[in-house]
Amino acid sequence: MLSHPGRGLIQALLLAFTLALLPLLSQAAGGKALSPYTYKKLTAIQQQMEQSRYPEALAELEKLLNDSGQSAYEQAVVQQMLGYVQTGRESYPAAITAFERSLALQQLPQETEQHLRYNLGQLYLARGQTDKAIAILENWFDKESSPSAQAHVLLAQALAQNKQYRKAIPLLQKANSLSDTPHAEWYEALIAMHYELQSYRDCVPLLKKMIRLFPQHPRYWQQLAGVYMALNDQDAALAALELAFRNGALNSEQALLQLAQLYLSTGVPFKAARLIEQQIETGTISNTAKHRELLAYAWSSARERKQAITALERAIKDKATPELRLRLAQWYVEAGEWRAVTEVLTPLNGKENDRTISQARLLLGMAYFELGDTDAAREVFRLARQFPKTSQSAQQWLDFIDSLSANTA
Repeated sequence: MLSHPGRGLIQALLLAFTLALLPLLSQAAGGKALSPYTYKKLTAIQQQMEQSRYPEALAELEKLLNDSGQSAYEQAVVQQMLGYVQTGRESYPAAITAFERSLALQQLPQETEQHLRYNLGQLYLARGQTDKAIAILENWFDKESSPSAQAHVLLAQALAQNKQYRKAIPLLQKANSLSDTPHAEWYEALIAMHYELQSYRDCVPLLKKMIRLFPQHPRYWQQLAGVYMALNDQDAALAALELAFRNGALNSEQALLQLAQLYLSTGVPFKAARLIEQQIETGTISNTAKHRELLAYAWSSARERKQAITALERAIKDKATPELRLRLAQWYVEAGEWRAVTEVLTPLNGKENDRTISQARLLLGMAYFELGDTDAAREVFRLARQFPKTSQSAQQWLDFIDSLSANTA
C-alpha cells in the first residue's frame, strides 16, 4: 500500500525541529522563559546538530538534563531537543522516549506540542507501534484546524497497517481532494483497501479516474478488467481490455494474454487466435511451446483445424510432451491424416502416463489399420489391451481384425 517511513523521516523531523525550536530559543515563549545559561547551551547544541555533531550534542544535553535547577519548561525544551538529536543518530526508541517525556510535562506552546505530536506519530509508525501512532495522530487531528493532505495520508497509513480500512479510506479520499497534484501511490492504496474489503464496485469509478490521471500506468486497465471479473462481468472486462488495446495501452505479454483468455472465455476464439498469432510474430508474446499450445487451442475452438494443427506442430518441436502428442494425433485423426498419426505417436513408450499412453496406443492401432498394416495394428492393439481404460476397445478392434481375416481366408 503506502510506503513505510524510512530514512526520509530523519530529514523531515530535523526540519520540523528547526521550525519548532526557533520560537523556543527566544528569551520568552508563551510567557515562559529559558535561563540565559540554558538558552546559550541550547543555541550551541543547535549549531552542533546542524553540523551533524550528534555525539557532542548528546553529551551537552545529558549535562543539561542532570541540572536540578531547571524549570519544567526548560526540561520540556531539553527533552524535545534530545528527541531530535536521537532522531539524527537514528536512535528512534530513545527519540520516542524523549518526545514522550517532553509532551508529558505539558509546558510547551500549543503549536510546538502539535509539531511534537505529529513527529512522534511518524516515529511510532516507523517503529511499527501503530496503536500509539493512531492515538497520537488522532489527538493531533482534534487540535489541528487545517490538516494537510500528507497528514491525512499518515493517519490513513497507520489505520491501514491495523487493517482499519473503513476508517482509512475517507482520510485518503480527503488527501486526494486536498492535493493539487494527484499521487498515484495514494490512489493505489485506496484501491488496495477496497480490495481488502471486497468492495469491488467502488473500485470501478476509482480505476477509471486513475486511468485518466495516470495514463503512463497501463496496468490500471488490467486492474479494471480484474475488478469486472470479480464482479462476474466478463463482457465489461473484455470491453475494458479491448479499449486499452486500441489505445495502445496494452503492450505487455501478461496483459495481451489476459485479453486473449477473455476472448476465449467469452466465446470469441477467432479473435484470441489472431491476437496471439500476431503478437507472437511481433515478439510481444514470446514464441514458446506454452503459447503455441494456447494458440492451437484458440484455433481449434474457432474450428480452424488446419491452423490449430500448424500451431501445435510448432509447439511440439519445443516441448514434445505425451499430452501434446496425443492431442495433435486426435486432430490428425479428425483430419484423416493417418500417416501423421503414426509419426507423432510412435515415439511414445509405456513409461509415460498410463492414460495418455493407452489412448495413444488405441489411436496408433487405428492409424495402422487405416493404412492397411493389420499386423502393426494387431501389435499395438495388444499393447493397448494391457491398460484398463482401453482394454475393452482394444479387444473389440482385435476381434474385428480377426473377423476380417477369417472372411478373406
